[in-house]
Amino acid sequence: MTAILRNQHVDAAVAWAKEQIGAEGIGQDCAAVSLVDDQGEFLAVCVFSSYIGTNIDMHLAARPGSHWLSRSYYNAVMALPFDVLQVPRITGLIRGSNLHTQRFAGRMGFQYEGRMRKIFADGEDLVLYGFLREEFERHPWRKR
Repeated sequence: MTAILRNQHVDAAVAWAKEQIGAEGIGQDCAAVSLVDDQGEFLAVCVFSSYIGTNIDMHLAARPGSHWLSRSYYNAVMALPFDVLQVPRITGLIRGSNLHTQRFAGRMGFQYEGRMRKIFADGEDLVLYGFLREEFERHPWRKR
């Protein structure tokens, strides 16, 4: 049995996500939607940051080898930016070397939008993906 936590234990969720994906740029003012197992351990955490009214940044981390993706978690994650905050778009920020997550973002409907070269202290690139409200509304997993 798993549980979805919306903005509960945000500091712990953000710290866990940062450790999993090496995200250096996630600030203090964030929201998180987490999926935890029976022991309360994180299976997946989606962190939202840098909200500006027309966009919010999204960072997704998952426990390697875990089975965490479901329609209910997808809808819980997407409800925050699109239903609660009413933003027209989400920007997914992914390390350039994380090809698995880039492929996953594409399968979830995100569109490749560009690359920021050598933006991290270690010289790695940041890849940008975007997901618009209208794309979410048409997504087959969208709860109606």
